[in-house]
Amino acid sequence: MTRTLLAIWIGLPLWAGQVAVEATPTKKNAEQAAQPAETPSPVTEQKVKAQVDVGYRGIPNIGGNFDTYRSIVNYGEGPKLFGAEMNVEDAKNPAVNRFTASGHGWGGEPWTSFRADAEKFRSYRFTADYRNLAYFNYLPSFANPFISQGIYRSQRAFDTRMKNADVSLELWPSRRVTPYFGYQSNYWNGHGVTPYVTSGNEFPVQTQIRNQTNNYRGGVQLELTRMHVTLEQGGTTFKDDQRVFTREPNTGNRPGPILGRQTTLNDLEQAYGVRGDGLYSKGMVTASPFSWLNVYGQFLFSQPEIDVRYSENARGLILMGGDSFYTGLDGIVSGLSRQPHTTGSATAEIRPTGRLRILESWTTDRFHNAASALLLDQLLVAGATRPITREQQFNTRLNLNYNRQQLDVLFDITSRFTVRGGHRYVWGNALTPGWGLSPTGSPSQGELKMHVGLAGVTLRPTSRALISVDYEGSPGDRNYFRTSLQNYHMMRARGRVEVTGSFHLYSHFRWLDNQNPAKGIDYKFQDIAATGGLQWMPSGGRRASIIAEYGWSSLKSDILFLVPSTLQPAPSYYRDRGHMGTLLAQISGPKLTLADIRFEFGGSLFQSGGSRPTKYYQPLFRTYLPVAKTVELFGEWRYYGFSQAFYLQEAFRSNQLTAGLRFKI
Repeated sequence: MTRTLLAIWIGLPLWAGQVAVEATPTKKNAEQAAQPAETPSPVTEQKVKAQVDVGYRGIPNIGGNFDTYRSIVNYGEGPKLFGAEMNVEDAKNPAVNRFTASGHGWGGEPWTSFRADAEKFRSYRFTADYRNLAYFNYLPSFANPFISQGIYRSQRAFDTRMKNADVSLELWPSRRVTPYFGYQSNYWNGHGVTPYVTSGNEFPVQTQIRNQTNNYRGGVQLELTRMHVTLEQGGTTFKDDQRVFTREPNTGNRPGPILGRQTTLNDLEQAYGVRGDGLYSKGMVTASPFSWLNVYGQFLFSQPEIDVRYSENARGLILMGGDSFYTGLDGIVSGLSRQPHTTGSATAEIRPTGRLRILESWTTDRFHNAASALLLDQLLVAGATRPITREQQFNTRLNLNYNRQQLDVLFDITSRFTVRGGHRYVWGNALTPGWGLSPTGSPSQGELKMHVGLAGVTLRPTSRALISVDYEGSPGDRNYFRTSLQNYHMMRARGRVEVTGSFHLYSHFRWLDNQNPAKGIDYKFQDIAATGGLQWMPSGGRRASIIAEYGWSSLKSDILFLVPSTLQPAPSYYRDRGHMGTLLAQISGPKLTLADIRFEFGGSLFQSGGSRPTKYYQPLFRTYLPVAKTVELFGEWRYYGFSQAFYLQEAFRSNQLTAGLRFKI
């Protein structure tokens, strides 16, 4: 895929540079030649716009924890294609009338993208999109029970690449019948660290990750006088391969004895392979049968099948349930599941009068999983000469039903004042198998039931100002999870003011208070955030501009949890208060023959206090200097600084210098 995209990119200038050559008209006679030449009729010329930013990033220093730097920033040094864009329009080209392409972050950057769009008016529209994300996450303090002992070793770590490709083709766009086709791929591979879990202990070991999902789709869009219909048929294929292994002795997270014996893991080879595929059918309808009524509906049905193969070989002294210790474990599991899934939704907007709007919506999601598995394993008991052989057959089923109905009423009291109110009802149920692999485990049942009140106002005091407030709340009833929205109140507010044509102010506010007072949970959660900003661009920002924003946040969480070593309830408290700021200013210098010298400066900062005090700074300075009519020289200095009061070993700092050229056509 990467080679194909590069070939397209290299070929673009060749295609864009083609110039149509007109044949010179012949002279029919001397008299015509003597006549003055007529003014030629205007000819539509090919329009080409392009911009390319290339350069080099140097990193003089990365001080502190390199793993934290990669988890947050992850920029490297070397030559880079920071960005490239091209737009070509040619109404007379028989193959392509409009072509656009863009690429960013090529040259070892953590985020790489490429996109190309080609269109022949009323004939076809083609789009190709590619993204490559380097996902690195290795914070030494995360999931680390030894942090208090000064041992910095994360037990959940990733060093991976996520690649996404999406290609689509529409035939005869903007017509009554438009067929379309598409392909989408997601690929994730790399390595990391994950725990191998046994009774009473966990062993962090290496893991290799590789999975891929492909989606193939095709359909047709029908544009009728008062209706739009989309019918789509598609299919997916999925594969997931993960390997967990170690060859070194590992005492795990519990170096002390368990039942008088020290557990160890000396050798491990664990792997699973998952394969899945399935077809799906989707339909969507939007219609406006009357001037006062709009309706929308969507339906999706799929039935994928999943096949699982799992193997495990472990050696050491391992506690596996109860008080039995094993020195060896060899197991094989094979399983198969079918997962029919139905989703549907419908919405109607009714306008009985010019000031009144009524929105009614309904959504349902029904999913069940019928699965079977066969387990074959051998356990070598410590001190025994013969292994214990087991064979077990499992048949499980998961049923999940979710429904939501919502009614909203909006009324314009005046042309500048709108009020709205509504009600949301959410209900459902779930049936899950018992815990573990026991075929006799009792199934668990869950029920979801919630009534939610909705309200809001929108005020437009002038044509340049807007204030909007939304509220929703529920007295709480039944939910699936301990931390789900239960007895909660939530409010959102936003406002904006256009002081002048070049000066804008805006603000956002969010407040959430959620509680679950059930015995053994006693969950309390509160989240408050406020943001304010301004944008000043005199004369359209030609000579100067400023964008500034400040935000404040507060988060509180209290809940009871079970201590793993004692299984006794204990309170968990988390507090966070944060300040965030962003500034980007641009100033153009004295006018030169070719263009302006431009200066940009600013950056961002974050500072928080509470359970995990953190400071993060990112100032920057950038300048653009014209060296030719279509060429600019640019340079940038950027600094990254990160520190935490309780985890000093995770701090890092880095200065980065960038220089490059911008070419414009």
